[in-house]
Amino acid sequence: MPALESKAASRIALNTSLLSVAVGIFFLVVSLRSQLLVPKVVAAQMVLPIPLLLTSILSYSKVGYKDRIERWDTLGWITFILGYALILNVIGILLAGYVSLRVSLIFFGGSWIMTVVYSLVDISYERTHLRERAVKDALFIVAQLVFGVMVVLGVL
Repeated sequence: MPALESKAASRIALNTSLLSVAVGIFFLVVSLRSQLLVPKVVAAQMVLPIPLLLTSILSYSKVGYKDRIERWDTLGWITFILGYALILNVIGILLAGYVSLRVSLIFFGGSWIMTVVYSLVDISYERTHLRERAVKDALFIVAQLVFGVMVVLGVL
């Protein structure tokens, strides 16, 4: 169980840091440029990472001490990936609005490339992670494509 406790602790720490970022971005935008929250899709992506990352933290806290952890682990990584993707989407949307569409699309493309690089390194050590990494990467990229890229392109 010590390996699971360590895994849970490190994931909780990461989620806590991202939660701080999400809350910080939200309050910064509300304080400085609240009109950015007018498009509902942007407002949703500003606030949804907060409950998603909180749920991930609570799920991973169960992984550290429960005997049956599969569902808690799955809930933890799904809510983490969605919360993380939405945080990055907000950054990409802000880049499109205040820097340029091109920089925003480079940002999204760079996040996808680095996600795949991370997975390739993981798979190089453990080939059995191929299916898991493919599912996680697909969820992340689809969330960014639909709620990030489509927003900056004006489709949503």
